[in-house]
Amino acid sequence: MDIKQIPEIFFQLQSEGYIKEKDILKTQDGFYFVYKSLADILLEKDVADFPIPGGKRLLCSRFFDDWFLYAVSDKLEHAYGLLKLREQEHDAQNGIFADGDTPGVTISFVSFECERLMECLEDTSDENRMKLDDEINRVVAKRGQKHHKAIKRYFADPKSKGSYLVADSYIRKICSFAKDGYIEVPERYKEIVKGCSKGKLTKLPKLIEKLNLESERLICDNEKIYIENPKEPTEHEALAILMTHTGNSSFYSFAAEVEYHAKFLMPIARIKIPLLGRSVYDSAIRADMTIGETEMEGPAPFYNPKSKIVKRQCALHKK
Repeated sequence: MDIKQIPEIFFQLQSEGYIKEKDILKTQDGFYFVYKSLADILLEKDVADFPIPGGKRLLCSRFFDDWFLYAVSDKLEHAYGLLKLREQEHDAQNGIFADGDTPGVTISFVSFECERLMECLEDTSDENRMKLDDEINRVVAKRGQKHHKAIKRYFADPKSKGSYLVADSYIRKICSFAKDGYIEVPERYKEIVKGCSKGKLTKLPKLIEKLNLESERLICDNEKIYIENPKEPTEHEALAILMTHTGNSSFYSFAAEVEYHAKFLMPIARIKIPLLGRSVYDSAIRADMTIGETEMEGPAPFYNPKSKIVKRQCALHKK
């Protein structure tokens, strides 16, 4: 990997031993992604928790384990951001105070100030831990934030390859949890299947049924996804993970959803919607690929394989 092209912060993290060269993934168009979570990076300096008001301490592994650093080129510098890769977790069910349990991918278009991370690694005081916690929260959850122009420009470009690397890395992460040749489907997907009336499948289960018919073996029985080799998932296995975990029927659908969110980051989108108390901009500033609370029955074009935005992704990235 050409060290002249590696984002400065990533090179610094590597030089100081917090990450290895193999942890830095990249695309040919200048998207960089550290495939090592913030929690694991912090643990290299024995930062395992952070303080909150009331004298309590929360584990980084419960809040920062799903968040990863990424970077895009901004002329002579790089803009840094955070993205989430979350598997199905059961913290709430087990009475553990932590972040959300719903699996999926989130790409925040808010720039991340890496100085807070580097300061915390250099000086692990509670003050620096709290500053880092505040900065992560600002990027991944806090309302009223603004996107970074270079990040928007990159993801709004349908030619960008970063979304495909993120989707591939997410599938890689989910496959790592395979035991005895399978992984459990997410709880929300089970609820969708359970809610189907007898003999009438809704969109997601129909896609899984079609996937099974196209394959030479059973890929998903609506309870388990069968993985033959977790280190090298087949195309059908990868698609089953995308469908049940992000709601996207293909890699092109996934990339189209990211592009769609980025393109909505316009001044007019900041106008608040009556009764909702938030704007389209508030929803678009973090692309959230998950089946969440509702199934993908809505009019969103990134769920329609025949829509212009998905067909364009296919035409640009099929090879």
